[in-house]
Amino acid sequence: MNEHSPLKQDEKPATRCLATGPMITGLLLVILGIVLLLAQFFGQRFMSNFWPFLFIAAGLIFYAVYFIRFAKPDGFEGMLFPGTYLIILGILFFLLNLIGWYNMVYLWPTFVLAVAVSLGAIYLFTPKGQDSKRKDLLSSIRVLIIISAVLYVIAAGGLHLWPLALVIIGLIIIFKALTGK
Repeated sequence: MNEHSPLKQDEKPATRCLATGPMITGLLLVILGIVLLLAQFFGQRFMSNFWPFLFIAAGLIFYAVYFIRFAKPDGFEGMLFPGTYLIILGILFFLLNLIGWYNMVYLWPTFVLAVAVSLGAIYLFTPKGQDSKRKDLLSSIRVLIIISAVLYVIAAGGLHLWPLALVIIGLIIIFKALTGK
């Protein structure tokens, strides 16, 4: 070591940790500034069609915060839930801008499906050692996927078919009880 070094011989250099609060704030301001600049250059039409990308950008920030942090505390994978949900909402809203908002009458079950997909992101990144937490997540994901599928069928005009859905769900439960699964 040279005599001008601030570290003594037995000291290790401190590992640099990113402050997530300022990072999120900075990223949000940069994204907001870019969107507002684009709106000035391309006019109101840009903002009226592309505002859903603000949701997508906010969701990507949650993902960036998760993946930037090296030492993740227990439960930090929860950052992926709002990130995934915002990305799915952004995609849904952008799609509705393209095809017409009157189609929301068919696509509203996406809100329930988005919760299942968001829980799926947490499931994927939950450490393998936390088996009971992963099992609970998987059960919730399955239930939400079934609910959203039923809601899509109802939204698509299959309201008269909902008793059939109950029969199918009942048969699945009976089958699982008989097979012990």
